[in-house]
Amino acid sequence: MEKYRVGLGYDLHRFTEKKDFMLLGGFRINCGFGLEAVSDGDAVLHAVSDAVCGAACLGDIGDYFPPSDKKNQGADSKRIAETILAKIKKKYKIENIDITLVAEKPRLVSYKKDITSSLKDVFEIPDVNLKIKSKEKKEVLGGAGALSCLAVVLLKGF
Repeated sequence: MEKYRVGLGYDLHRFTEKKDFMLLGGFRINCGFGLEAVSDGDAVLHAVSDAVCGAACLGDIGDYFPPSDKKNQGADSKRIAETILAKIKKKYKIENIDITLVAEKPRLVSYKKDITSSLKDVFEIPDVNLKIKSKEKKEVLGGAGALSCLAVVLLKGF
């Protein structure tokens, strides 16, 4: 009997003028500002990695990459994702990923295919769905000065 597990991940980062680009799903977007974070700030990879952790009952990425640990300053979020994937590889396979990226700026629609393609490469799966939503100028999910991401992952046990 096949065993399926579902996990939900969420991440939010405020914008910063200290960077002139942001990483989303492992894809670099040159937009004149970036995301404030201990790591490289890739909210998409963080949310998906947390969703994988949730589905596999592995806590969250902060358990493996504590923000208080100086060696995690500027950490590559692809490395974070790879670490989490290594923890599940003998028990689970990712079946699909569904992501909702919420931001007023930058306009991300033109990057949707690039972000999705990058995610397929990082997580080595064919099925990734990415939705991009605005906040309708409401002060929700970090307000206009932040970008947030929600991710749902379906794992299949061996």
